Amino acid sequence: MNKKLIEYLIIATVVILLLYGGVTMMGYKYPEKKANITDSITMYYPTSSAYTANGDVVEFRNVLYDFYNMDITRMNSSNQRISNLLNHYVNFGQGSVDYLNESCYLVTVEFEDGSGYKYHSIIIPMDAFNKDDLTFKENVTVYLFEANNRQFVVDSAYNSQVVL
Repeated sequence: MNKKLIEYLIIATVVILLLYGGVTMMGYKYPEKKANITDSITMYYPTSSAYTANGDVVEFRNVLYDFYNMDITRMNSSNQRISNLLNHYVNFGQGSVDYLNESCYLVTVEFEDGSGYKYHSIIIPMDAFNKDDLTFKENVTVYLFEANNRQFVVDSAYNSQVVL
């Protein structure tokens, strides 16, 4: 066979495989369920994850992928863990403060605090929090989302519906 023809066939095959892979990746969405996790949390979660609710802590565990492991904790703003995370953010600047909706902030902090997770997102009511100096004006209920992948923990916090 002609060498040029073989080269063109190889190039065409590679282009077709790249196009197929790109289209597949663009249209992929992991299977998820929407559920009322507790009386105050409604959210989407991967169908392969199982969750358990123990008091104010909800643990998501996935036997196939550690990527989808996450803990959600309902706690008071005066809790020492919240103070430690906000102090780390103030001192090292590893995180972000975003608007979750018209009534809440989402503070995301990158910090290994010994809980087994690196990324922590805190949902805080706007009227009880000073965004400029990261302090609470009053004692309120907050939700702490923790996981080892920043995008997963932030997306989970954004897509959740919590009652503060």
